[in-house]
Amino acid sequence: MRSYLKKRLTDYWSKKGWFSKLSDLVFVILVVAMLIPASRKQISAFVSGLTAMSPSSLPDEKQKTLGSQDYKWMVTDWSGHAVSLGSFEGKPVFLNFWATWCPPCIAEMPDIQDLYDNYGDQVAFLLVTDEEPSKVQAFMERKAFDMPIYFHRTAIPPLFESGSIPTTFIISPAGKIVIRKTGAAKWNGDKMHHLLDKMLQQ
Repeated sequence: MRSYLKKRLTDYWSKKGWFSKLSDLVFVILVVAMLIPASRKQISAFVSGLTAMSPSSLPDEKQKTLGSQDYKWMVTDWSGHAVSLGSFEGKPVFLNFWATWCPPCIAEMPDIQDLYDNYGDQVAFLLVTDEEPSKVQAFMERKAFDMPIYFHRTAIPPLFESGSIPTTFIISPAGKIVIRKTGAAKWNGDKMHHLLDKMLQQ
């Protein structure tokens, strides 16, 4: 058995190029890291970030329009004050459902923060979670994020229901859902800037 393994290892080193060897080593390290609970979330977030892409707008015929009941949806801010979606009617809205335990959510948060830094004074950002405020606050402080966080208060309108997180909606000033994206995405790119700039000119 030992001679067999030695022969296979010798064949491996003689036939594989340096790039293949490096790729195999990285793969083994990732597999081992995924087996360690403490690093599993970070590795998953890293991989999600690598594979994330800029989202595309929905075709006009698939863009649903919010109704009066949708605008009555209530969330609460850090202070526990109730806020309705209708408070932001007439502005572009970036609505994101997320959680601190969700690797794809963690992966896209730096990009959302950058987008908020660029458009936070013109676009309404609502990052909504159902976790305990103290846990969320600790996460935000640890990551140095300052996007507006809101917490569930009433049932989510059917228009925004999704079976997974993160799910993000970009809503136009006219109340149309222009983007519906499930999974991590690159939010602070030229495509998103162009879309928001166009909305702000309407």
